[in-house]
Amino acid sequence: MKLDSNLTLLAQIASVDIFLYSKNNVESTASEKVSDLKRFITEALSSKIKVNELLIINKNNFYITSFMIQDTKILIVPHLNTVNVAFDTTNLIGFGQKISETASLIYQLLTQSPAPTWNYRFKNIYAPQTLNFFSKQQIEKLVCNEQEILIAISELNETRFKRALKRPTYSSYMGAIFEKNNYERGMKDVLIHFITLLFYVCLQKNELALNLALKVQDDLLGKIEFRTSFKPFASTLHQLAMECFVTLKNVRHITNLPLAEKCVLYIKSNIYKKISLVDVAQYVGYSPSTVSHTFKKKFKVSIRTYINSQKITTAKHMLATKVLRPSEISNLLSFSNPSYFNHVFKKEVGVTPSVYRKQIIQANRLQHVK
Repeated sequence: MKLDSNLTLLAQIASVDIFLYSKNNVESTASEKVSDLKRFITEALSSKIKVNELLIINKNNFYITSFMIQDTKILIVPHLNTVNVAFDTTNLIGFGQKISETASLIYQLLTQSPAPTWNYRFKNIYAPQTLNFFSKQQIEKLVCNEQEILIAISELNETRFKRALKRPTYSSYMGAIFEKNNYERGMKDVLIHFITLLFYVCLQKNELALNLALKVQDDLLGKIEFRTSFKPFASTLHQLAMECFVTLKNVRHITNLPLAEKCVLYIKSNIYKKISLVDVAQYVGYSPSTVSHTFKKKFKVSIRTYINSQKITTAKHMLATKVLRPSEISNLLSFSNPSYFNHVFKKEVGVTPSVYRKQIIQANRLQHVK
């Protein structure tokens, strides 16, 4: 039995990690080693499980589940942030139902057969060491500090945002606990929740270009998801929060630009890519015909002419050095081939790239002699 993309997707949706243990193989959906759970997992692996039985092991209200399929033992390990609260009866029943459904889906994906009717067995692990959490009053103060950050980013007030970031918050407090216990997944989840909240609040209070805001949000969350270390947590949170603020402020600036200027910004920011009218239109959120008409009315040239002009301006700066050959510059600027690059360059400048470079070198020598 092997993990596949369906199981990986299920693990993400259910906020769990799935482990498959057979005699000669171990597979896991975990993005990093869960070293702090090794004892817990060892306990689950050493426990004997009957056919069609779900073994649910509890340690300080953290539950992992295990069951067997033939000679493979499957472990379901929830992400810590999904079960780090004290359960009352209602919550525990809801959690048990979710785990049961997850186990059944895993069974069906691995065997292509309907899941059995599970028999449940619970096992408690004695663990005298517990975390010392702040008092209710202290937590309330941390939450208030975090609210100040949210207010500051909703206003995109940089001074207020930086000042609020210096104060201890509920997110920094939870991250510090996970850091102390060497739990990378917990730190990651705190950061994802915090950054998502910053984007949500800012979008609620500001008229921002949604496609741009969501793009930068995806980029930042992706950076968090694929990061392997979050220590020291406090500085990581501060750095990501500031990056979030700067990108959102930039999105607001772009949102307020006239349409033609937005096109210019996109072209200059993507000068090394192959750019089409459709690409520009998708970025600014208007139809290609509207973009083409508005741009030409403002700058008296077509989008294609302007793109080529900007690429040639960049090429001229590159040709002023001896580092790259014209063919390499053509490739770097995403021209279809060197011949087309030479044609566009000569049309724009009056000479070929090679001749232009010779002229620049000669002019520099004459300047040096003088």
